[in-house]
Formats: sequence, structure tokens, C-alpha cells
Amino acid sequence: MSVALAREARQFLLSTRHAILSTFSVKYPDYPFGSVAPFVCNHQAEPILLISTLAEHTKNMLEHPKVSLLVFSGAEDLQANARLTLMGEAVACDKQDVALRARYLRYLPQASTYFDMHDFSFYRIKIEHARYIAGFGRMGWFEGEALNQDLTHASLAEHEAGILSHMNADHQHNLLQYCRHVHRVHADNAEMIGIDAEGFDVRYHQGEEVEGLLRFQFETPVTDAQSARVALVAMAKACQA
Repeated sequence: MSVALAREARQFLLSTRHAILSTFSVKYPDYPFGSVAPFVCNHQAEPILLISTLAEHTKNMLEHPKVSLLVFSGAEDLQANARLTLMGEAVACDKQDVALRARYLRYLPQASTYFDMHDFSFYRIKIEHARYIAGFGRMGWFEGEALNQDLTHASLAEHEAGILSHMNADHQHNLLQYCRHVHRVHADNAEMIGIDAEGFDVRYHQGEEVEGLLRFQFETPVTDAQSARVALVAMAKACQA
């Protein structure tokens, strides 16, 4: 698989939060069990799931942690749209991780009540193998490290909260420009809710009734606060050109 297609697969993974999780059934051995699984990626491009110990797929994972995650965007024409199948191991992680919890809830705020329940926990998918289908004739298998090998020593996660605070407090005009220039969306206000190696996400409002989430891609990956700043400044200049 080409490096370019592997990067496209990572861009796709970081741009969506819809997936089907497949686990090995405990109740019916040898059969796969599928379930809807919203997720948010961490800064190593690993899907993070918040799931209940009471859920059937959790029982399955505890017995057999090897899982598959089918990532897709939009349900209009699933056969025509890009999709990514990830195979790996489900690993429990700390629900009390403040930064991870904040990142998860910025994308999926409706999950806030789950954090008050003792039976909900975070699991990350340690990706071993992947198959990406970008479109007709553009597909392939690759190893999981192709998604995140350049992120091993990245420090962007440490600076995400500060970058968001700075952009939302001091650069609201730039966020609105990004929306207009890149997506042709004339928003009344906008909030950057997350940044990662491949881009960032903005939640916007038009009046009191219209709300949406917009994805912005970087031309080259960013791994720290300085490279993120350079990329954001370059985008701001492009919007003014």
C-alpha cells in the first residue's frame, strides 16, 4: 500500500466518529457479534470507545480482546463512500484521564452522563492490521503502524487544550474565516473542539437553530505546538488571499 493512501486512511479515520464494532461472541462461540460504536481518536490515531461493562460486546472483549472496527462516514451510499476496517486488540484505559475525557466529550457531549456511571470505561483499539477502501480501484491492506508510526514521539496532545483555548479566545475571526473560505459556511460563531496530526474540527452555529461540525485538513501532518501554529497561520493567510 502506498504511503499516500495510508495517510489518506488516517485522515479518514480522524475525520469521522461512526463505526461498527465486531467481537467474538461468548454466548454463541465462533460467531462474530456486531454493534454500533461511536468513537473519538486519541493523538496516536487510535479509536477510543466508551462502553459499559454490561454491554454484550464488552463481555466478549474481556474474554477475547481481538476485535474489528468498521469505520464509515455517512449512510447515504455505503458502497460508494470510503470505509476503513481496523483489526486489533481492545485495551482498557483510564476513564479518569482528564485530557482524554475532555477530548472525548468535546466531540460526543451527549456521553457526559455516562461518566457518572461506574460501569462505563474507556477502551482503545491497538491497531494491528487495516484495510482501506477509498473508492473504485483504490484500496489495500497495511499494518497498523502505518497509521501512527510518525506520532510515537509527537507532543501535540500535551498542547491541545492550550491551542484550543488560544484559538477560541483570541482568534474567533480566523475560525469564522476558515468556515467561509474552506466550507462556504457563514457562521455566527465557531469553536475549535479538537486538533490532531491531520487537521482540526470546528463546531459552528448559525443563529439559534443551525449547528454543525466542520473538518479542516492540514497540508502536512503536525506533531507539536509549533508546527500546529505554522499550519494555522498558513490557513489564515490562504483565507485572506
